[in-house]
Amino acid sequence: MQKPISEVFGINAPATVTVEVRDIQHNLIPRQKPEYIFRRELLSDLLAWVKGAAGNDPLYLTGPTGSGKSSIIEQTASRLGIPLYVVSCHERMEIPELFGRFVVKNGQMEWTDGPLVAGLKDPGGAWILLDEVDTLDPGTFTGLNGILEGRSIIIPETGETLDPLIYGARIVVAGNTAGNGDDTGIYQATKRQNAASMGRFMMVEVGYATPVEEKQVLSIACPDVPPIIGDNMVKVAGMVRDLYTAGEIEVVFCTRSLIRWAHLAQFYKAKPGINPLVYALDRALGFRAEETSRNALHELVQRVFGND
Repeated sequence: MQKPISEVFGINAPATVTVEVRDIQHNLIPRQKPEYIFRRELLSDLLAWVKGAAGNDPLYLTGPTGSGKSSIIEQTASRLGIPLYVVSCHERMEIPELFGRFVVKNGQMEWTDGPLVAGLKDPGGAWILLDEVDTLDPGTFTGLNGILEGRSIIIPETGETLDPLIYGARIVVAGNTAGNGDDTGIYQATKRQNAASMGRFMMVEVGYATPVEEKQVLSIACPDVPPIIGDNMVKVAGMVRDLYTAGEIEVVFCTRSLIRWAHLAQFYKAKPGINPLVYALDRALGFRAEETSRNALHELVQRVFGND
């Protein structure tokens, strides 16, 4: 079914997009978050990929932690009615973990598809998100080249031939780096990936939401928070991100943690004997930080909000 982009994503645009309508709800279609605000330019790049502007090439989203790489995929899939298989990658992951394994069922060994193969076989035309893909060993990443190119593969354990394009599945990956490793020390588990693997992707860079966008999100997600309080929270979040990027603090705000801070501050505002903004900040983000960094967070709140 074709629907206007303005209706599906809440962005004024003249084009339409295909939305899957299913007789039976697929349990892997992500739940919609009404408070989610789509960013125009980021959505434009994503829909260009959806509509085949890069052919059948997979998509690589790169950007700092908390910038919304996974959430844009999740919420776009939810609006379009597309099943989403999410794989959380790690440095010890190997190809068999993605393809599948034999398990014991009723006393017998039976093959169970891994998340990558299950997604490719989904007749609903699923998306498969390999999250934190730059933590993979380069050899493991290279082992996916055939699938990334859309070539049929043979699953060695079963002898099954699998055409990755048979149901129209699409692969999207997300990483904090663009596959070139990390020299800053912020993303220590990431690795420099094989150039041949990286050359197979359409690339999209995802930055943090702008203050205007985050103020809009807060006004929808936390309508009881006074606008001046919300504006200052967004300001603090931006300052924390600057410190994180400079390597001066080890925690950083994402939009989700910003919303959490606003909700908690509203909840604790009547608690006696505390500063609800600082108290809530610790529970939203600060307790993840070292003591010196947590003190720095408190100082930022005092600097932006004052003593009252």
